Amino acid sequence: MESRDRQAWIIAIAMFVSLFFLWGGGYNTSPVFLGALLKSFHWSHERVSWVAAMLSLSVGIAGPIAGWLLDRIEARFVMGAGAALTGVGMFAASRAHSFDTLIFAVAILGVGLGSSALLPASLIIANWFGERRGAALGLATAGMESGGMAMSFICGYVISIHGWRAAYLLLAIPVVALVLPLLLIVARTRPPDGEAKSVAESARDLPGLEVGEAIATRAFWMLVIVELAFGLAIGGTFLHLVAFLEGYGYTERSSALVVSVVLGMAAIGKPAFGAMADRIGGKNALGVSFIMIAAGVFILLGAQNRRLIVVWIVWSGLAGASPIALAPLVLSETLGLKRFGTLFGWLGLILTLGLFAGPLIVGRITDVTGSYTEGFELCSAIALIGAAASFACVAPKSVPDTATIAAPAEPI
Repeated sequence: MESRDRQAWIIAIAMFVSLFFLWGGGYNTSPVFLGALLKSFHWSHERVSWVAAMLSLSVGIAGPIAGWLLDRIEARFVMGAGAALTGVGMFAASRAHSFDTLIFAVAILGVGLGSSALLPASLIIANWFGERRGAALGLATAGMESGGMAMSFICGYVISIHGWRAAYLLLAIPVVALVLPLLLIVARTRPPDGEAKSVAESARDLPGLEVGEAIATRAFWMLVIVELAFGLAIGGTFLHLVAFLEGYGYTERSSALVVSVVLGMAAIGKPAFGAMADRIGGKNALGVSFIMIAAGVFILLGAQNRRLIVVWIVWSGLAGASPIALAPLVLSETLGLKRFGTLFGWLGLILTLGLFAGPLIVGRITDVTGSYTEGFELCSAIALIGAAASFACVAPKSVPDTATIAAPAEPI
């Protein structure tokens, strides 16, 4: 294996580890914490949804700023600052004793995640990999669900014994002690080209569209619909999963176990869909994943049947998180890498607006109707809209082929 190929895979593994503790611990544990907060404070479903919604909104607000910075300065500095804020937000949440202080803490946590997790990791992988970009994105971003699986299980156990504040404190330790130094040492925006160029100068030489050109294309607006649909559908279902299952008689610990296992299946599904995308095209794989998400909602609604919840774990686990890896792949395929950071930052804002609104909408519908059924069915319909937009996301003819900008790395 050539030196650059080896370095590319080392970076991919570092991104996996970083996302494992950052997004896996900081975001994908949200359903476990929401269930605990409902019991601890006796808030309404709509009120407790604001915790998850504020986390998502702050991730989105940080996205465009982080994306602009990533097109201009080294990724390790942006990610390092974000990881530090993530640790601060987790610690602050562990000390919160009121709604306002908790909201402030998760806002800090969200800004940190928006600067250190999916956006910069996707940018780095897209720059370092060529023909195997889909598989590499699937592998690296699988850290989000692998971390969610492990940390949800651990947090569920800690919460049941020591409470949710202790769980937040536990999450902060690996972020500060492991992830922050790892990012500063390993993360690099793109491979060196032999010339001493700044990140901004290197970006101008890449194939792709400038921001103004990109937003005039159909592909960009289809990706806007994709990201919004995914945020609404997943935010409206996954973030209410523990409370939904407890309504069917599942215990807090068994509900946390369901979250953990479905995230584990997602860690398998992401690389599988990434490999599929390398063969059939990113937009087609993305459309298939949305169709599976829509169908999975109706399987979940039969959760009182324990056999159906097992079917749902496998079905939705494989497809449910795949758009996280496939959307940046489709962006690179359709609009190029020249302004990937800025464009994906804005698309990330759209995604998190969906993640912000989804839990609130479903929480409100649940408070009014007394059931999650209508809200979850709405999420299924939104996922079908996302599927249609995925299939319609076609690259404009003016964008050069971006598959050859980085030497393709072979698997280890």
